[in-house]
This record gives sequence, C-alpha cells and structure tokens, in this order.
Amino acid sequence: MSEFKSHYLPAKITDNAKLLVFLHGYNNTYDEMLPIYNYLQKIAPNLTIVAPEGNSESQEYKGRKRWYKVSGFDVDGKRQKNSTSVEEIMKIYNVTGAFLHDIATHMNHFIDDVQQQYGFKNDNTFIAGFSQGAMLSIWTALTRKHKLAGCCALSGLISGIDELQKSIVSHPNVYLMHGTADTQVLFKCMDFTKNWLINNNVPVQIKAFENMGHIVSNEELDCLADFLCR
Repeated sequence: MSEFKSHYLPAKITDNAKLLVFLHGYNNTYDEMLPIYNYLQKIAPNLTIVAPEGNSESQEYKGRKRWYKVSGFDVDGKRQKNSTSVEEIMKIYNVTGAFLHDIATHMNHFIDDVQQQYGFKNDNTFIAGFSQGAMLSIWTALTRKHKLAGCCALSGLISGIDELQKSIVSHPNVYLMHGTADTQVLFKCMDFTKNWLINNNVPVQIKAFENMGHIVSNEELDCLADFLCR
C-alpha cells in the first residue's frame, strides 16, 4: 500500500464486516479525524476503517495534509461568498478536474491494495469523505471500474465536472450530507450536485442538517452508519 500513508482501524466484530475508506478534509490531521473514526466504530463495530492521508502538506500549517492545493484557482475566495451564483461556483471548481482525475486513479489503486491485504470485496467496501475529501470520494467512486457498495460525501460537492463527465464508469449509491450554515463549501451547491448525479444515472439521497456549519457531527455519523448497515 505505497500510494498513500494510511491508518488501519480494524473492526471490533468480524461478522458481516465492512470496509470504509474515509478521506479527510483540506488541511486536516489524523488526530483531528480520529474521534470521528472512533465514534463510527462505536456505533458500527463491524466496520473496518482505513484512513489514507493526502500527499500534499500545507506550507502554512506543518503536519496538516490535503489532497491538492486549492488557493491558486480562487484567489479571491469567490466560491465561499453567498453572492456568487451556484453556476459560477461550479465553474471555479471545474478547474480541479485534472487534479481529481489523477488522485482518484491513485486512490482506486490504493483501495485495490487494501482490499487484497485485508480480504474485502467491492460489495462490502464503501468510501466516504469530508469537504475536499468528499469531492475526491465522489470522483473515486464514479471512476472506479468495479462498483463500490456506496459513497458518502459530507460537506462536499461535485467538482471538476467536465473531466468527470468523460471519466464516469460506475454508478454506486451516493449519500450527500451538508449543513445549511456551511460557509466553507456552500450548502446551496448540494442541489446542483444531486441533480448532476441523477442526470448521470447515479442513485443519490440527500440529508440537510439545519444550522450546522463546516463540521462532521455525530448526527451525520449516525446517518452514515445507517447507510453502511443498509
């Protein structure tokens, strides 16, 4: 498993075990994400979690990882302003297609290696992610040759759509969750993401969390665990 440095959290119960590959957000650390993983395994003890780390390290904050740098393509932060239309936000995120295509390819190789090492198959493997990790999780799931059991995107959106439109080969169940008070990845983009997925024959369900910002809440994780169990 040389694609990414990763952390392995084995299931507490091996009956009906499932694998979740969870992708952190922009400039996160493993220590910040660990309470999320621990909570998930508390409510879903048959869940094995593998948490890869992005290979790009923040220059401003030592030790914080990201999947790719975002500041260069939106220097004015227009994507985070309510005055910016959804269509314009999508145009901004569209330039990330080449980054996402490359990283999703490596992520799918990584998933193959994890599955082989720990004995999981595609029908009991899920991918989830938060924020930038949510965008990458959608890309990874939709461009994977063999369909995963499901994908859950927390506080994310569909990104790099021109490139993704050419690259989509798989149609797994996708679950979108988003806080209505998110000021980092704007909630108003969720409907666009949902409609794009539907128009591309991807089964999708959504869940909005009132007055929640750009965080991962236990309520979201309860919904995620229910999605994994179904």
